[in-house]
Amino acid sequence: MADGSLARRYARALVELGQESGRVDRFAADLAAFTQVLDEGDGMLRKVLVNPGLTTVERRAVLDQVLDRLSLDPLTVNLLKIVADNNRFAHIDEIVRAYLEMADEAAGRLRATVITARPIGDDLAEQVKATLARSTGREIILNREVDPALLGGMVVRVGDTVYDASVRTRLSALEQALLRAPLEA
Repeated sequence: MADGSLARRYARALVELGQESGRVDRFAADLAAFTQVLDEGDGMLRKVLVNPGLTTVERRAVLDQVLDRLSLDPLTVNLLKIVADNNRFAHIDEIVRAYLEMADEAAGRLRATVITARPIGDDLAEQVKATLARSTGREIILNREVDPALLGGMVVRVGDTVYDASVRTRLSALEQALLRAPLEA
């Protein structure tokens, strides 16, 4: 089974449970909190949970200790235990990503990322979000990233669509146009 379909299978099961119980957003918050814990301390917990040298019992014991300290919904806890029991923690990021995509789709939301050369303020972020919401007709969850290589402007990613209004791209297009233009005496 391909990794993507495996992740979608786990995610679909949790989305369906979330829809039935009205806790889709709660499960998303739980998964985000858990993946944050996975990455603390240079990702030591993640490394332990994907270690092929551990038995299922040892892996489950480590996971149980961590889960006891978190206030996660029991259904989220069950999913994580099933992932551990089936030795699928190497796919946890894909499972979480698939869950968020499915949960957003069910709720009519889209995730977008705006990338700028320097951090943008809340006002500009809200303008970008409002513009995307108007053009897509859907609620937008906007993430912000900084990439100094852009020089200026911005790149906005919404799903598979990229809107590139960066200075770097414009300079590259100008360079290509100059290289293609015939030389005049």
